[in-house]
Amino acid sequence: MPCKPVIEQQNRSCCQPNNGVDLQRRTLLKRVSAGVAAMSTGVSMPIMAGPFNSDNESKNDSEGPIPVDKKLDQQWLKTLVVRGKPTTYRGWQQLQYIGMPVSGIGTGTVYVGGDGKLWVWDIFNENHEGVVPQTFQHSELRNEHGDSDIKARNGANYINPPAQTSPWHFNQGFAITIAQHGEQLRRTLDNNGFSDINFTGQMPIAEVQYNDRYANTSVSLEAMTPFIPLDSNRSSYPATIMRYKITNESDAPIDIAFEAWSENPVLQGRANHYRAELVATEFSDKNGAGFICGCNGQNTAAQHTISTRADYGSFALYCLNRNAQVRLDKRNENGIAIHQVESKLTLAPGQTEHVTFIVAWHFANQKALWKKQHRQHKRWYASKYSDAMAVALDVAQSFDQLYRLTKLWRDNWFASSLPHWLLERTIIPTNALQTNTSYRLDNGRFWAWEGIGCCAGTCAHVWHYAQAVGRLFPDLERDLRERTDYGIGQKSNGAISFRGEYGEKDATDGQAGIILRTYREHQMSRDSAFLNRVWPNAKKAMQYLILVDARNGMPDGIPQGEQHNTLDAEWYGKIPVHGSLYIAALRACIEMASIVGDDEFKTLCTGIYTLGKRNIIKLFNVEYGFFTQQIDPNHTNAIGIGDGCYIDQVMGQWWASQLNLGRLYDGEIIRASLNSLWDYNFCPDVGRLRDSIENPKAKGRTYALAGEAGLVMCTWPKGGRADDWQQYWQYGYFNECMTGFEYQVGGHMIWESEYDPELLTKGLAITRAVHDRYQGDKRNPFNEIECSDHYARAMASYGVFLAVCGFEYDGPKKHIGFKPRLDNKGYFKAAFTSADGWGNFECKDNLVRLSILYGELELATLSLRIKIKGLLKRHIETDFGDAVVSTKGADINVLFTQNIIVKSGQVLTFSLV
Repeated sequence: MPCKPVIEQQNRSCCQPNNGVDLQRRTLLKRVSAGVAAMSTGVSMPIMAGPFNSDNESKNDSEGPIPVDKKLDQQWLKTLVVRGKPTTYRGWQQLQYIGMPVSGIGTGTVYVGGDGKLWVWDIFNENHEGVVPQTFQHSELRNEHGDSDIKARNGANYINPPAQTSPWHFNQGFAITIAQHGEQLRRTLDNNGFSDINFTGQMPIAEVQYNDRYANTSVSLEAMTPFIPLDSNRSSYPATIMRYKITNESDAPIDIAFEAWSENPVLQGRANHYRAELVATEFSDKNGAGFICGCNGQNTAAQHTISTRADYGSFALYCLNRNAQVRLDKRNENGIAIHQVESKLTLAPGQTEHVTFIVAWHFANQKALWKKQHRQHKRWYASKYSDAMAVALDVAQSFDQLYRLTKLWRDNWFASSLPHWLLERTIIPTNALQTNTSYRLDNGRFWAWEGIGCCAGTCAHVWHYAQAVGRLFPDLERDLRERTDYGIGQKSNGAISFRGEYGEKDATDGQAGIILRTYREHQMSRDSAFLNRVWPNAKKAMQYLILVDARNGMPDGIPQGEQHNTLDAEWYGKIPVHGSLYIAALRACIEMASIVGDDEFKTLCTGIYTLGKRNIIKLFNVEYGFFTQQIDPNHTNAIGIGDGCYIDQVMGQWWASQLNLGRLYDGEIIRASLNSLWDYNFCPDVGRLRDSIENPKAKGRTYALAGEAGLVMCTWPKGGRADDWQQYWQYGYFNECMTGFEYQVGGHMIWESEYDPELLTKGLAITRAVHDRYQGDKRNPFNEIECSDHYARAMASYGVFLAVCGFEYDGPKKHIGFKPRLDNKGYFKAAFTSADGWGNFECKDNLVRLSILYGELELATLSLRIKIKGLLKRHIETDFGDAVVSTKGADINVLFTQNIIVKSGQVLTFSLV
């Protein structure tokens, strides 16, 4: 987690929050009550929980700030599992904060608003914290000491979300002119032009419906950037597609004109200062026409100066219509040159047409990597395109395929048996890739902050929570392993700097996470080539953790001594979360060593793992019902959880479940710990908890407000919090709600619900609480905030989806499996990705269907855990080959007599009875 500039520190946190910050937004507090968690979407939502007694009515444990009895509303509980409908926002109160990223991976941040307006426009390579810095908004927020310097890391944009305003605004937009019966009506395609607008955001496509009963037309928009899982290059266009659809609903012909316009945004209004001239040029091809904006220096020296500027480059607008016309240098009321591209058409009664605009940019001089040796690197798209015109023409020429595949993925994800709210929330945080959290460089390197502009170096102990990238764009994660973790960041002793070249420290949790991610990246590969390349370095990384384990003698399976972690402090002693992750890493290394034939190391890891799974049980407090920290007697004054109930205490098993590593250690006590997290850490109303904390330094940052539910980081329900806790600023973290951690627990509960069905409800409730906090009338539903905006850890949400599906995959073994935890009356359907293809899995009434929509899937085995009716077949025949069916416990295993390959457009279908 992040906050001070990393350049100021090598061995301490970059994420320290401002002490004493307890932000409140007056307008929001007027809309929520202290005793309930009220939710607001495009449809009426029930109350989540309560009512609870006020503090002056009851002080007992059951009615304290975190009541054991959550009093969850029965109607709300029903919404957790029903299919429902896509979330649609209506009315300006629900639309004003919406900002869904529609920019390519690593190309900057461009939002489409709730009314279809493009905004933010953070494409000019400025370094700043937050999607829109609060200093720009001139917020009235104050902390408890009257300080108005509220930063993104403290939840500023959670409390006071920006509403379609940013420092990078320039005059740009879209409009429609409708002519019929001699009358003409012009409307801008935004909130100024239409008062009745609906917004439905199903990543990666936003749909906007413009309603006007007087216009005799139906107008809608699909806004997107190409987004094709497994194809990072075609998902990295610096471009946004605006595809409008219009239908003539009258009984007479209508003349229509769609227009898109923009001023020249190059050099952000500072062209005169740099002795440069803004220029615009028309261009066209067989598919349409557009214009490109750029600038030229007035002399050689000026050209040299501007060419190094972060906001130097080009911008283009293109209309994908053969009759498109361009008008340049049309002056607006302020005398600013506005350039326009227009498409005219005539619609017969009932006729529908589409008009598509492509917005492209090319500002390649990235400045995020402030290390001197990296300043020469430009954004990745500079290696492919010379300017924005080239980008626009490439998208135009490939439009049919890009549009089809982007929409195919969207439809595949949401055409599921799972609840719409769950599908929405588990994919939304992936958009961190489409903001200035993430960068692709022209040398092919993937690099990222933790959240926009906050904490450099693709931080290992943050990013190892994020499960989406490894499943959707595994090549980016493989690049991180090879180029950063096992390259730039690894020392000769095997320790890995958790910030690559941006620090010197290793972190125990991040180091274990890198090893676990290595095994995931192997599984998401078609063969073992990647693992063979990185194994020597992965082995060194594991050997270093073994040395951490052996600091006080022989290793016993639990790390000890100084252990830096994601809460930005050095913890000491035997710590449940680190022991859990270490055991999981050992288990992964046993598998990897077996694959590469390193029998000696496999034996070593097996021995230590055996000790670890026995010794970690000693950290479980039977009386408390959860794991506690064994304090190092030589560091009794160091910060730690002590007897606290900590959110990540059994995290290693969460990782093991996603990697199909089996049970790491006693499942009964793991589930007991998860249930304790529900009892002691889940707040139906976080406001009650915050109000109960007298010391403002301990309140932590504001990622949940009064009336909102969340899972807090650590509590001491049985006592035992350190007496000197106030000397540590990090103690504020323990009272925060951070979505990535919440998803980790929620997903883990769902994995374990096979053995404890109540954990399914609890895991879904935790996930739904996040979803309900991020509703449009409160804040931007598409920006999950931890330490700054679009925080990478939130991509742990994808792990919730994997858990619900009970998904397992191993590309080199040619194995796939589905063991759903949530079905719809016996029916289950969900998307999946593999090393070389993606599609969906479907089962109902003993019939199994595996559809490949993109690429291909090679299979040797298929494992299922589903209910069947009738006598199981022992032999099945398919169009792709025969298979033998067997059972092991609750699993149904399908072994093909020889490997089969299911290609795009093909469906593997068979009946189990």
